[in-house]
Amino acid sequence: MLAPQPPLPPLYVVTDRHQTGADRLLHILGDIIPEQGMMIQIRERDLGARDLLRFVEEVHRLARPFQVPCLINDRVDLVLATGAAGVHLRADSMPAQEARKCLGAGYLIGKSVHSAEEVFQSEQDGADFVVLGPVYETPSKRQYGPPLGVRVIHEASERCTIPVYAIGGMTPARVENVLAAGAAGVAVISSIFQAASPREAVAAYSTQLRKWRPR
Repeated sequence: MLAPQPPLPPLYVVTDRHQTGADRLLHILGDIIPEQGMMIQIRERDLGARDLLRFVEEVHRLARPFQVPCLINDRVDLVLATGAAGVHLRADSMPAQEARKCLGAGYLIGKSVHSAEEVFQSEQDGADFVVLGPVYETPSKRQYGPPLGVRVIHEASERCTIPVYAIGGMTPARVENVLAAGAAGVAVISSIFQAASPREAVAAYSTQLRKWRPR
């Protein structure tokens, strides 16, 4: 019988160097990673394999001393090449079961989804967790349609057992609402990387997540 896995960190930080510049992004990551309590999704989708490999190695250099898991967006090959914690699949990417065939056991598989039905399907396919949204209005997620609202978090968490991270328009003040609806945590981009003080923003999220996350 497999030993139970420890719970995933409640804060999922998604990188976007277009908001900061590559050097600034690495500086911010170096500043916030010591706060811990987070996972990182490396989501630099427009980088070629060589540049992305170099970037992943830089992030790992910052994250590994603090045992912060890093997942790579959609690149199973680079997960294997770099020893990343896992892969994060787009909604229209390969099914999680196919990624598992490539990776084998011991790697995390996350999936971006936009409905409770997609959460259910991802769980059936073997995803370890999903990121569901947009929950609130946010410019970066308008391409995925109008905000889904907190109700979809409740519906997904009632139907499925894998952790659901809420994304889209997240703020520390909204943590209570999405966790009360059943979310395991929140996924954030702009509210960290465009904050006047990213470290203070992470600390604010961490405070709210500790306060409202079910024990």
